Amino acid sequence: MAVVFTPGQITGRGDLDVFLTNSQGNPSNAAEITYAIYWVDPGPPEVEVLIGSSTRIPVNPAVGEYYGSLMIPTSATVGNYHIRWTFKELATSPDQQVTMEFAVVAAGTATTTATYTIAEQAMIDSLRKLLRDQNPDKFYHFRPPEHEGAIGAYNRVFGQIWEDDELYEYLQRALAWWNMFPPATNICDLDTLYTQYGAWTTTIFWAAIVHAVFAVALNWVADEFDYSIGGVSLSLEKSAKYESLKNNAEAMFDKGTEAKARTVKYIRGLQQPKYGIGIRSAFGPHVGRGVLSPRHFL
Repeated sequence: MAVVFTPGQITGRGDLDVFLTNSQGNPSNAAEITYAIYWVDPGPPEVEVLIGSSTRIPVNPAVGEYYGSLMIPTSATVGNYHIRWTFKELATSPDQQVTMEFAVVAAGTATTTATYTIAEQAMIDSLRKLLRDQNPDKFYHFRPPEHEGAIGAYNRVFGQIWEDDELYEYLQRALAWWNMFPPATNICDLDTLYTQYGAWTTTIFWAAIVHAVFAVALNWVADEFDYSIGGVSLSLEKSAKYESLKNNAEAMFDKGTEAKARTVKYIRGLQQPKYGIGIRSAFGPHVGRGVLSPRHFL
């Protein structure tokens, strides 16, 4: 997740940090860990320019947690930057690297591209957590095999899969989808949903997940290939996995729509004359005043 700083700002815990865990998912300190800061010259071609030492020592406030403490120079060039972490799980392990992006902007510059209400932002954040996309660049797992990691050691940049505006769009489509199912609820916006129909937000999240994973599956369809030559084959196929996730989320959404039909109370009243049953209303709902004479009274 890219972050933004201004010249003169000092980074601290929660800014440029990384969390390391072992194969069991438990926090784990690295045997060795350093970081380097690079300014990204947009070019073309795009080039990384090292700033200062390539082996800066991070702060280690807790097991498995590290962050870079530095001051953004007042003369820092506005633009994009990388922080590259280099670490070893064990003293005998090969170096591993991950890269995170951040930017420096002029003081007073707006850093957000969209403004959301409190309810909308809360739902975007909740959906991101359900998708496990809240801080992918800060969590690194020591997991075998590690040999393929060396191939992309200098070009791996971890970041969020979905932008806020994408998740917002998925939530809007999910709400529209929900409103199509009977009975009609006509919840016109996420604020109304969040504040007045909190029990239904989980189902909306399931529908939004359907849209989110479908979008990623579309990307993987374009990148899939199957190649074989000289007895060596290489196959790259991930869209089916996202399709499976989509189907599971759709099944959960369908259960939510069934619950909606059972829990929304709607009654069509049958209006009848207060006294007796009129001739014209004897076969259904009251459509006019009955004739209550002795001759026509039923």
